[in-house]
Amino acid sequence: MIRRAALAALLTACAPGRAQPVVSAWDRPGLGGAVRPEMGSPQPGDAAPPLELDDLQGKPVSLASMRGSWVLLHFTATWCPFCDAEVAHLGELAEAFAPRSVKTVIVDVEEDAATWSAYAAKHVPPAMIGLRDPTGASVARFAPARAQPSFDDRAQAVLDATLIVDPSGTIRLFLLPDSAHFDPTFRAVRAEIERLVPEPVVAVSVAPCTAKPGGRTEVVVSLTVARGFHMMSDHPSEPTYIPTRVAFETIPDAVLGEPQYPSPGSFPLGVHSISTFTGKLEIRTALEVSRQATPGPRRVHGHLHYQACTESRCLFPTSRPFDVDLTIAPPGPGS
Repeated sequence: MIRRAALAALLTACAPGRAQPVVSAWDRPGLGGAVRPEMGSPQPGDAAPPLELDDLQGKPVSLASMRGSWVLLHFTATWCPFCDAEVAHLGELAEAFAPRSVKTVIVDVEEDAATWSAYAAKHVPPAMIGLRDPTGASVARFAPARAQPSFDDRAQAVLDATLIVDPSGTIRLFLLPDSAHFDPTFRAVRAEIERLVPEPVVAVSVAPCTAKPGGRTEVVVSLTVARGFHMMSDHPSEPTYIPTRVAFETIPDAVLGEPQYPSPGSFPLGVHSISTFTGKLEIRTALEVSRQATPGPRRVHGHLHYQACTESRCLFPTSRPFDVDLTIAPPGPGS
């Protein structure tokens, strides 16, 4: 009987398929303000409500246009002391996760354009996308029906809230303001992004660039290929291999040249070798600004298309979006 009992205990301990208990978001450190099911929609698991607002250049930007990328969405106001304490750290977060194609969007709630523009010029770095909701109508869609019911203005109910939206447009984390767990450095949010968005096989970063009207500059797309992986070069060894390509959308007032790729390396594959990129590399593209261009900031959209492989297998071909922050500087004296 003792042997049977011991065997039964051993089999129970080793039984496959025993799921670990799922810890709710609001029970994890630093996430005490997470939206709970009883608060109603929208909440994690729901599609993010539609959002289309003007950016700092007055151009419409929609959440739907960011499908395919992870989005960190934060609601703010210039008069909000909690928001003001967070904005610099939010910029650091945006820069840290841009190589993983995480887009950080900050939305100003119910303020006039002059107030928001002056504040954003000092506090919103190029790594963030700054939007403004002058009436609060778009932001109000994000207020869960039974969260903070004392707020008649539902846009104010989500002021200082933070969301993580996945590439399919689904909310994965929703934090409401919570003074008991307030952390302006976003440590818990950073941990959630680390958990949800793995380090990419190919990390992408693009430095901001500046040129005057009639001048030239260079867009530099920097790539880091993870150890143990390689990318096919821009001229792969076989027609069936996927070439690495950088492409840009056209923008007014500027002309982009053909991307210039670095010299490839040689990767042994059986008795042959193939043309590949490994480690760190840069793809450079000349950009010429029109003489009639109006000074000010621009955002250039681009895509990197590639296929990454190891010695034994290839991943699916991937297209990664990225943005280039271009500043057209005022012309100098006599120009």
